[in-house]
Amino acid sequence: MENTLETDKKFLFKSTLYNFLGTALKVVAPALMIVVARTFGKEAFGIFVSTQLLMQTLSRASVFGLPAGLNWFLPQNNVNNRPAHLGFNQSLSRSLIVSIIVSAILLVCAAFGLHKYFDSLASLSSRELSIYTLSIVPFAIMVIFGGAAEGIRKPQYRMFINDCMVYAFAPLIALIFYFTDIPYALAIGLLIANILGCFLYIPLIRKALPVSLNFKDKIPRELLIYSIPRGFSDVVGSILSRIDLWMILLLLGSGEAGVYAVMVTISNGLRTIRQSYGPILLPVVAGMSRDRLGTDLKPIFSYCVNMVTLIQLAIGFFIVLFPEQILMIAGKDFIVQPETLGILLFAHLFGGFFSLSATVLNGIGKSLYTLKMDIASLGVAFLVNYFLIPILGLPGAALSSFAVILLQSIWNNVYIFKLNLRLYSKKIIPSAVWSVLLLVLYILLPGFSPELWQKIVFYIAAACGLVATWRLSIVNAD
Repeated sequence: MENTLETDKKFLFKSTLYNFLGTALKVVAPALMIVVARTFGKEAFGIFVSTQLLMQTLSRASVFGLPAGLNWFLPQNNVNNRPAHLGFNQSLSRSLIVSIIVSAILLVCAAFGLHKYFDSLASLSSRELSIYTLSIVPFAIMVIFGGAAEGIRKPQYRMFINDCMVYAFAPLIALIFYFTDIPYALAIGLLIANILGCFLYIPLIRKALPVSLNFKDKIPRELLIYSIPRGFSDVVGSILSRIDLWMILLLLGSGEAGVYAVMVTISNGLRTIRQSYGPILLPVVAGMSRDRLGTDLKPIFSYCVNMVTLIQLAIGFFIVLFPEQILMIAGKDFIVQPETLGILLFAHLFGGFFSLSATVLNGIGKSLYTLKMDIASLGVAFLVNYFLIPILGLPGAALSSFAVILLQSIWNNVYIFKLNLRLYSKKIIPSAVWSVLLLVLYILLPGFSPELWQKIVFYIAAACGLVATWRLSIVNAD
């Protein structure tokens, strides 16, 4: 069945409701991570987060961009009269093989203690690093399932499993193991959470796609051509999103990395909102003809920007009003250069407005372009981090994140304008006004030092205003 503006709007509205529910659940994972930081200490927490992100980056490298490719390819199977599951099982099989090979190489390195040559990993024993390594395979399989779920317009599977359940279960299991004196609690918690995520996916995916390992059939050429640039882009993007933390670990040590990791965990509540909308928007754009891109893209895109920004603002007002209370959950040791949290907050809020443009480019098949952009951005991020972290400390890393988001936003939107596509309508103005109000509040709040009850009242008023704006946005979208 051909998609229309009306069916796309219904899908986006339904996905928005899932996003609201997912956002509420996502609060659990950062809260548990902060408890983990307080329990294990900032040095151990810094090593844990850095190693976890390394394993996820290696998993991303193992799948060659096929999750993003499936999100783009599967919606076109019906349009082109191909089998609905074409490309899925081939992608699953190849990703399994490659992720096993990557894990085996890293296990050999751990067995011979080669990681000891890196100061940031020297504190890990060979056994602990091996347990972390075992999480690569289930995470790779899980992201393949997630990409397929998004391609068949079931983004709620990825929202609840990849974004919520796994990230909540990993610290929860680690805490349980810690208090029962089981060694390597953090590494085991991550491994078990990823395995559980895979098992939860299987019955859900089977409702729409046959799940089997197919080692004979080749991946469709069109899917592979699209996915390989996306694969490199995903790896570069993964490094790009983590380079600030890794460089803090290398330049300032694990303690500072642990403090920054807590702030990243808190501010990522905003980034994950934008990231979760990208896979929702991509199959909608991929399913549009050239004529529909000219007529339907602007209202669809503006609707997504509104929803992303309003959800981000609900989180943003809470972080701006109660930063000390949030950081105190982790402990006094983590209240270091708190202005870093504000910079990260507004970097992701800015990205909510303008970074979804990258999804549009991937949706129209410009995966090679986004790869070039990410490579250039990685170079900028490395240079900015290298020069600013030794001078400014944690705020220098946060400013690097802001610089990269600004660069990509300008680059993408100028390119889209040259393609004669228009993204933004006047309907995003209320969200822009709310964003300015949050910025003004962030600047002026330290001078007033309101009481806690006054902050609570202000937040309730702001939340009510955001809900009213959200309802107005839905009415206007209709």
